[in-house]
Amino acid sequence: MSEELHHQGIAAFQEGRLDEAIDLLGQAIAEEGAAAEIFANLGVINRAAGNLDAARDHLKMAVEHASSNADFHYNLALVYGDLTELELAQKHYELALSIRPGMAPALNNLGNILKEQKDFTRAVECYHQAIEADESYMPAHKNLADAFETSGFAEAAHEAYTTAINLRPDPGARIRDALLLPVFPDSNDHILELRTGLESKLDELLNDDLSIEDPLREVGATNFLLAYHGLDDKAIQQKIARLYVGACPTLSYEAPHAQDWMAGLEGGAPRIGFVSSFFHEHTIAKLNHGLMAGLPKSRFEVQVFSFSEVEDSWAAKFQEFGTNFVPLPKELDAAREIIAKAELDILYFTDIGMEPLSYFLGFARLAPVQCVTWGHPVTTGLPNIDYFISGDLTETRDAAPSYSEKLIRLDGFSTCVAKPDEIDQLPPRETGPGQRIVCPQSLFKYHPDFDTLLGGILRALPDAEIQLIDGSHPAWSELLQMRLLTSLSDVSDRLQILPRLNREAFAALLRAADVILDTPHFCGGMTTYQALAAGTPVVTLPGDFMRGRLSLGLYRQMQMTDCVAVSAEDYVEITKRLCTDTSFAASVREQIQAGQDRIFNNRSAIDRHAKFFEKVMFEG
Repeated sequence: MSEELHHQGIAAFQEGRLDEAIDLLGQAIAEEGAAAEIFANLGVINRAAGNLDAARDHLKMAVEHASSNADFHYNLALVYGDLTELELAQKHYELALSIRPGMAPALNNLGNILKEQKDFTRAVECYHQAIEADESYMPAHKNLADAFETSGFAEAAHEAYTTAINLRPDPGARIRDALLLPVFPDSNDHILELRTGLESKLDELLNDDLSIEDPLREVGATNFLLAYHGLDDKAIQQKIARLYVGACPTLSYEAPHAQDWMAGLEGGAPRIGFVSSFFHEHTIAKLNHGLMAGLPKSRFEVQVFSFSEVEDSWAAKFQEFGTNFVPLPKELDAAREIIAKAELDILYFTDIGMEPLSYFLGFARLAPVQCVTWGHPVTTGLPNIDYFISGDLTETRDAAPSYSEKLIRLDGFSTCVAKPDEIDQLPPRETGPGQRIVCPQSLFKYHPDFDTLLGGILRALPDAEIQLIDGSHPAWSELLQMRLLTSLSDVSDRLQILPRLNREAFAALLRAADVILDTPHFCGGMTTYQALAAGTPVVTLPGDFMRGRLSLGLYRQMQMTDCVAVSAEDYVEITKRLCTDTSFAASVREQIQAGQDRIFNNRSAIDRHAKFFEKVMFEG
């Protein structure tokens, strides 16, 4: 009887009648002596129906009854992956592979878990093994390309994407290949060549009438590295947006209430929603929490929409919003529906472009007014983002044409940041002259122009070393060193790469440094705040766009510009003076100490946001 019910259930499943299939297989396992296969199939069908707890329980029963069945372990691993229980998923993929070593899907998925753990070497090995087992298994080629791309090996990534596309003309792989950029371009000419190639590939894709159902799953990345070239990105950003809208029209979803909203006619306090994937121990959280918590509750209703699954002390600060803190699923349709139901007046993206969830969410019209600020300080190119919130201290006079959004220049600096606790806990810095020069910026900010500045400093200070910090991916430091060996062959031995540091050690490094070097074209934001909190001078060379002018803005807010260079030569000279001229260094540190109150807990930034929010409610 159980076998007959089993067959009927499988037939119902194949015809898409999931509830009936689950009921029939449920009856089958109620029969005495039901086979392990029935438990396994009931688990698979429950997974297809979204019943993950039931799927896990039934597949666990199947494994208990038949522990040597590789398929049972594989399907249980899939469910654990869905439940984000990655250690258990890894265990069962490994068990499946111990039974059937050449199981390409298991090798591929195990590689994905290892990649998530940043074990890129083992992840790449898994993808290669999957390809050796089945050369036609396209997902392994695509994931291999992603691993190479993330690690900084652009040429290897391109080869893997090409293979994947030749196996199946997958639109997502074609877009990823088109957007592919190296972490460390060799030169300004190389940057221009890369951008020309990118635009050519985008034009080709735009002419091909691509179709994508779920860009989050099929593409799953942004064009993050484009912003680090130091050039105007508006035209390329808009072209990428047009590509996505054409390939996936559902991205342009519009919330029902946004269609009927009329500026000036809405009653009650404005409902403002803030959204990000980084409301935890992250720069984005530190830059924006003050604004979100500081907006007057009598004038605004603030809601927090978070894609973050990290639990730490900073995450707890956002969860204190209570019922107004809304976790979002990492699935676009569901996230859009949750935000749309909140019927916001204003949706404020703290960042767009660092990860795919908020980027693809930004295509939708989820509130009548949608803003973005400089968490990722570059125009989005998205048609439904109305305003880019910045400050007049960081923008050039002719900045507006570089934004697809309407540029809002708030008076002063635009963020309200608390002085970092870890800085206040440090012992006082030892006084006296020194030549400890540190660049604490992420390595992907190292534009080829920075090589010239580093070389100039090291040649001007023959006894100095410059300390950098290891990249977040193992291969990045090696790739950067290869470029520096070519561009700075005579002084590259005096560039020291420190291991990655925890929060306390990073703060101690900033306090101990004699000089902090800012990167050109894409400078420090939160790092500059931290260095100035530590009382350490930051030498900066402002760029043409806001992302290279944030340190300048902070110095202007502090009413001091002694460390703001006007040229590469001036940058080198200021650094040299800070290391050799004791009175100059002491004067700069005194000015930093005196000016700290002007940049931390900047309540005026909250007030100016509030005025903008109220103004836009009436003017639209």
